[in-house]
Amino acid sequence: MKLSYILVFFALVHIIFCIVVYLCVRNRILKFSEQLMPIVCLVPVAGVICAVVADWMSRTKKNGSRGITLEEMHLDDSDLRLKQLAPDEDGEFVIPLEEAMSINDSATRRLLMLDILRKSPEQYTELLHKACTDEDIEVSHYASTAVMEIQREYEYNLQKSEKFYRQNESDPVFRNQYIDNLNQYIQSGLIDENILFVYRHRFSEVLNAKIKDEPEDMDAVLLAINNSLALKNYDEAARLANTAVTKWPNRESVWLAKLNVCEQMNNGDGIKEVIFQIKRRNVYLSNHGKSVLAFWDKSDQAEV
Repeated sequence: MKLSYILVFFALVHIIFCIVVYLCVRNRILKFSEQLMPIVCLVPVAGVICAVVADWMSRTKKNGSRGITLEEMHLDDSDLRLKQLAPDEDGEFVIPLEEAMSINDSATRRLLMLDILRKSPEQYTELLHKACTDEDIEVSHYASTAVMEIQREYEYNLQKSEKFYRQNESDPVFRNQYIDNLNQYIQSGLIDENILFVYRHRFSEVLNAKIKDEPEDMDAVLLAINNSLALKNYDEAARLANTAVTKWPNRESVWLAKLNVCEQMNNGDGIKEVIFQIKRRNVYLSNHGKSVLAFWDKSDQAEV
């Protein structure tokens, strides 16, 4: 009987201690992540020791950092990206976020992550995905929470726009809003591959409806081409590309789209024909278009 009393007393003390530790973590009195709380709660004594060690490492700024050897400090030419700094609005030179997040200092990475979350995290979804696996549990926690919140926002907007579209399928305003939300979510990189396949088929369905009602909408045709390529529906992509160059023969974007279709289909003769038609029609090309054409033109010459 005495043993049971002792166990109950020990359990009550442990529960009270866990509550106190949790409140200290929430109020930032203890400097370790809430992700350690399950260990503190479920592993008596040893969990407390882990919490003490984590708090000490956080205060001494030793968590998430490691030493670096002289060999690791050597930079090859391909690693000298830090030299290519871009000036910000105030004219000062800043390091790109991707470079800054790779800095071997957990405190700096946390500050950068908080700065991203305060501004516009949806612009940095790829960076946040990488940060989810960061060795610093606080950085990974911030990143994971941000990704979940961004995904929830995308899904909410998509469900709302789809509901309005299904109720008013003939209304171009609701259809365009649904297309925009679908396209943004698909391009976000947040969707699992299997679910992405479903969303792309849904995207194809609503784009086809738009093209049927508004056949002169070039942007919708270009979106449909890229979506068909992503679904590996090459015949449909080729049909849409041929339609596009017939309707808008002097537009750079449609010729580049057809060039992309030929590339995806490994159609070398088609690529040569596209290059020939662009030159023959004297299609105006932007710097990007010129670089793409120059690449394929050189490839053809090398092949010859």
